[in-house]
Amino acid sequence: MKKTKIVEQNFNAFNPKEYLTEYYSTVGFENRSLLEFFVEAYQDIPKNSLILEFGGGPTVYQLITAAKYAKTIHFSDHLDSNLQEVRLWRSVAKTAFDWNMFFHQALTIEGVKNINKSIIERRKNLVRKKIIRFVHCDAFKTHPLGPVYHSYFDVVSVNFVAESITNNHESWKQVFKNIHSLLKKDGHLIMTTIKEAKYWHVGKKLFPAVSISEHHLNEILKELGFKEKFLLMRSISAETIDKNGKGIQGYQGMIFLRAKK
Repeated sequence: MKKTKIVEQNFNAFNPKEYLTEYYSTVGFENRSLLEFFVEAYQDIPKNSLILEFGGGPTVYQLITAAKYAKTIHFSDHLDSNLQEVRLWRSVAKTAFDWNMFFHQALTIEGVKNINKSIIERRKNLVRKKIIRFVHCDAFKTHPLGPVYHSYFDVVSVNFVAESITNNHESWKQVFKNIHSLLKKDGHLIMTTIKEAKYWHVGKKLFPAVSISEHHLNEILKELGFKEKFLLMRSISAETIDKNGKGIQGYQGMIFLRAKK
């Protein structure tokens, strides 16, 4: 890969449609593993939970199973362009990204039999119904959604955010703490991260990342008082890694976790 400038904290260069095409055009090993994790993680989540999707980007794959357990879903992101992309999908716009492959795969993992177009549409409509609010977020603020949302949610789902917006460990820890503040007591954090990352990219644009491992996550979860006996953590290797040790996507793997506050 040709070297290009990392866009430090400046995500105005982020193109939602380019990102969706690059990372979600197929359900490969990484994406299938993500869907499998969400099915497993939500099994112990109480029904009718108030769920926040924090920094959801332009994606909805993470909500396919979550919708079954949600009373309502608040969808947040820092970029208006990402929120608009999800609004397009919710409104069934012709220009919206096609998530049908992901819905079919998630339903298969859940054990749904004889999946057809009608069954897929029913689940898509459930997700659309459960998303009741779009909210602007800023993970670098002490109150990422504003003070009114402190200790507000039963479940905070955060996927590839804290480690993917900074290359500084102290900044990563603060972002993690800021996001954690949105959880109620006894609330659940459902998180997926890239592991041992140097960067991540969309096309030729490189974006910052901080290298974290299971050790870093265990340390901060302990510091914040998450209950160890309820911890679920899984790791996978990246789908494609360059033999020279440089991840083609900039990371060496993924870590999935569910933790209870």
